[in-house]
Amino acid sequence: MVQRKDKKLVYVPHDLLEEVAKASRSRGITITRFIEEALAQSVRVTTAGYDLQQLGEYFEVMYAQRVLGGAFVPLGVLNYLTGEACKQEKDQLSSVWFDSGKWHGKYLKERFDDPVGALKSFLEASRWDLGEVEVKREGNKVRVRCVSTVLKEDATEALAKFVEGIMQGIGFQMEKSDVLKGMIILEFKP
Repeated sequence: MVQRKDKKLVYVPHDLLEEVAKASRSRGITITRFIEEALAQSVRVTTAGYDLQQLGEYFEVMYAQRVLGGAFVPLGVLNYLTGEACKQEKDQLSSVWFDSGKWHGKYLKERFDDPVGALKSFLEASRWDLGEVEVKREGNKVRVRCVSTVLKEDATEALAKFVEGIMQGIGFQMEKSDVLKGMIILEFKP
């Protein structure tokens, strides 16, 4: 004799159910199977201590990183490249970081309704070397603060140039900059 699992009825808004139907058809599975998988993964994410909204934002940011040609680089390699290997070409390296940031900023501006908010998610998702990331709107200005206990001075300066480029790509200009080993505080105006 096969034991039957209890089932419960859950009310779902019609428009959401239509989206679920489209998504399940595109994957070639039933709506029930799609919903079961989605709920199982939701429980998994929540149990791990993450918020589903945050997961969605991280996914979009990681997708953007992939589109933009981003790569995860071990911190030791990054510190070496921004420090010892590029001492002779420090200005050129700074320019490359800035230009790359500007490209990222233009993409964030086109891809996200709130590119400034996306910047925070982008930094949190792609820069595991940052212990704290704060991107805060103060009126029409934006304040960006990043703190790391592992970034060396050159890598901190490179990241600051990258963030400056991103903000310029979004449409902001640097108003104030305070960059120390492992800490970046930047303020921007439109």
